[in-house]
Amino acid sequence: MKKKCIIIGTDLRLSYFHTAISSDLETKLIATMTWDEELKEAVEQFEPQILFLPIQPLQMECPFILPESCKVLFVGKQNEEIEKEIERRNMHVFAYLEDEQYIWDNANLTAEGFINYFYTEEKQAIYNKQFIITGYGRVGKRLAHALHHLGAKVVISVRSEHQLFEAKSYGYDIETLENVLDKQKNQSAYLINTIPSKWLENKQADLFKQVFDLASNPGCLLDTKDNIPSNYALATSLPGMYFPQDAGLLIAQAVQKHLSFLEEEKTSVKRS
Repeated sequence: MKKKCIIIGTDLRLSYFHTAISSDLETKLIATMTWDEELKEAVEQFEPQILFLPIQPLQMECPFILPESCKVLFVGKQNEEIEKEIERRNMHVFAYLEDEQYIWDNANLTAEGFINYFYTEEKQAIYNKQFIITGYGRVGKRLAHALHHLGAKVVISVRSEHQLFEAKSYGYDIETLENVLDKQKNQSAYLINTIPSKWLENKQADLFKQVFDLASNPGCLLDTKDNIPSNYALATSLPGMYFPQDAGLLIAQAVQKHLSFLEEEKTSVKRS
């Protein structure tokens, strides 16, 4: 008998994820981002052994309490209510956004998605343009690689000396995050932020031709309430925007890999 799995979320990626795992599990997709009494009752009635929560945390309108049938929880970004239920319950929790293979594969989609986004929004070629990438994690590295091979001039700007000289070893120009703003004089460079922290003053955005913020919340702007710069673009979730099928399959691979691991672990315990 197939195990039951409920998938919660409205992201288009999840419909492809749902299709990909439905051959192995008895699945139900509930398109909502709100945990309320109606959703809670639907989950309890289905009695899933596996529950998949969306990438962004659910909005909570009633206590987040999972049925006893739920033994495996897949989580994206968490909030306080989700964390409390994880502490309360004895169940297996897997943060699929922290899966190393998923992170790198999703970074590739993000880089390709940015190229699509740039062509669509700017209607210009990447060749011979200057891009300053703040942050040199997975997304920063894949972006730098992709833009460099399209003929862009790539500058990596971070605080970490280790990352600076790693970037230099790959042939990129480098600049410390503290100094990069002082070097901008003619507004010819594009800034791509991948650092998920507030470090850029709103007025400093004017130093660049365009600021593309790819980082998750809170983004790079110090003030997001008023006077958002006209040249600032929040460009998150690019894989879901341009490649929902590919992005959904990446999630499915991470989930299926982890479920297989749990089955192997269970079989090993039985044999011993």
